[in-house]
Amino acid sequence: MTKVAILGCGWLGFPLAKQLTEESYLVNGSTTSSEKNKLLNESGVNSFLIDLEKCPDNLTEFLNTKELIITIPPKAKNYAQLIEKLLPEIEKSPIKRITYTSSISVYGNATGIITEETKTHSTRASVEQIIEVEQLLLSNKNFNTNIIRLGGLIGNDRHPAYHVSGKQLKTPYDLINLIHLDDCIAIIKQLLKTTTSNNIFNLVNPYHSTKAKYYTACCHFLNLPLPIITDDSRNNSKVISSEKISTLLNYQFKNNLLLS
Repeated sequence: MTKVAILGCGWLGFPLAKQLTEESYLVNGSTTSSEKNKLLNESGVNSFLIDLEKCPDNLTEFLNTKELIITIPPKAKNYAQLIEKLLPEIEKSPIKRITYTSSISVYGNATGIITEETKTHSTRASVEQIIEVEQLLLSNKNFNTNIIRLGGLIGNDRHPAYHVSGKQLKTPYDLINLIHLDDCIAIIKQLLKTTTSNNIFNLVNPYHSTKAKYYTACCHFLNLPLPIITDDSRNNSKVISSEKISTLLNYQFKNNLLLS
């Protein structure tokens, strides 16, 4: 059986852990919540209460695997420091490869067609920390790393239409760069079955409608008040390309952005 550790079993990590367990993986999953700890164990995940701020003593057992997936969002101000502090523990462990879920926010205000070769640019403190973590992991020679830069996340109870319904829509003619939870999980599972290492991948659905068209259609579908569109300015928007990972895995993205 393949064994995997998932650091951060939240919105993405929890359903990923459950699916891997259902497919006969042995999964170590971490959480900072006692309630989530119980849910993970009930789902067949070997759950660990781990708070990186408190120097947990169960890291050795948690990291006793060759594959580590890090899905912790950069909420803490010292996010990069926490990951850096974790590195010596990873280096002492059997970990051979890390999958780190990053964000397309690292491209900042870049416009046009954005590939993995596009330079990163920090626009706020949280983005700066994500870029720093990417560099920390990729530069460490004690293990291999794959970086997955995720687009705007949708799925389950998470849909941006609820935030724009009945409100003024900003930059309505910018293009969307979204990714559904189902595609995130499917691609991470496929990557685990490859030997791909030390690579960066964009993960965005290739459907790039304007915000105005997309959010209006979503609100119609969800029977919500439509967004208010008065700004007719046209911006030089960005399109995040996922061609690299789609080609590597021969992956067809699901037609699921309107039906989330």
